[in-house]
Amino acid sequence: MLQKPAKPYKVAIFHQGCVPVYRRGFYVRLSETSKNDYVVFHGKPPSNTSLQVAQPPFPFANVEVGTVELRLKKALLIWQRAVSRFASGRFDGVVIGHEFKFLSSFAILALAKLRRRPVFWWGFGYRKAYGSWDEGGKPPLKDRLALWAADKLARWGDGYLAYTEKGRDHLLSIGVPADRIQVVRNTIDVEEQIALAEAVAGSDDAEIRAEFGLRPNADVLLYVGRLVPRKEVDSLVRFAVANRDVDGRPVDVLVIGDGEERAKLEALAGDAPNVRFAGAIDPSDIRIAKAMKLSRAVVIPGYLGLAINHAFAHGRPIVTRKHEFHSPEIEYLTEGEDSLLIPGDETAFHEGLKSFLASPQEQARLAANAMHQRETLRMDYMVRAYDDFISRVVSKAGDR
Repeated sequence: MLQKPAKPYKVAIFHQGCVPVYRRGFYVRLSETSKNDYVVFHGKPPSNTSLQVAQPPFPFANVEVGTVELRLKKALLIWQRAVSRFASGRFDGVVIGHEFKFLSSFAILALAKLRRRPVFWWGFGYRKAYGSWDEGGKPPLKDRLALWAADKLARWGDGYLAYTEKGRDHLLSIGVPADRIQVVRNTIDVEEQIALAEAVAGSDDAEIRAEFGLRPNADVLLYVGRLVPRKEVDSLVRFAVANRDVDGRPVDVLVIGDGEERAKLEALAGDAPNVRFAGAIDPSDIRIAKAMKLSRAVVIPGYLGLAINHAFAHGRPIVTRKHEFHSPEIEYLTEGEDSLLIPGDETAFHEGLKSFLASPQEQARLAANAMHQRETLRMDYMVRAYDDFISRVVSKAGDR
């Protein structure tokens, strides 16, 4: 007897309020490979972020919605005009991001629960008290309340799509059943980046240096990402200003990105000939691949996230400071093998950078290991784990 094909489910996705450029490839691959009908709700990015947003039209099912923002002291609250669209959409389940600022997500959560439709959280699996970074290690009341609420909400979900094993461990520790947790990791379109890396492999380094205004024969340290205080790009700029050469070789710093800190960082660099600002560049632009090819490492002193995946796709190691406030993607690093996590203050970090630049052998070893690690971050795994888990949970809900 022929087995009937599994029912395709219709699932709404509310995540980040927009479609960041790094998430576009995931949604495209999900729509191409899944039998389910995923509909991504999106709009303008929240005004308190500097996310680089992908521009429609998109080759996947999506609904563009308006947003209303409300400032409450330092907090930003957002209402997406999407609740009625969700209510009338006959969805079998809904995926919601873990950001509390989207008030409309709580209305969607309540509506889904009333209709007995599965609700999936998608995020870290736990929250970090980032406010304590600014308050000497003591979490402020806002963070303590957020930690408590995050745990409560996690237990209300029918499933949790976590980025890391550490997230899974935390969810288990607060009582979320193992069968409601799926580690999907979190990645960019590594395949696209690998193709870009291969496309520039034979490019002339001298021409690339001229394109970015870099000095001949300089060892290049690359920063890619948003220019926001939490990234501590100022520490890298100060290093460059104080160290135009290391161990007899010139050192250049190339900064790719934009954000609220750009003017301040450019002023800090002054007329230093070894600091270059290239502005924001789309990840699919071959210029980033060219910059990666030249660089000895991707250096982000502060908060570190998906830049790890981006660097590894090009076989470039990560250099950062060792602290507790990195994004959960920090777990994708193997310290001392494909990356350097330098402990201590800024002076210690600068000394660690000098040691790295003075050792071509260390640079080559870390780069080789970073190239190997990129195989573990391919998007196909994330898409398959995500889709299979949602299908399984929605199917069981339908049986009930």
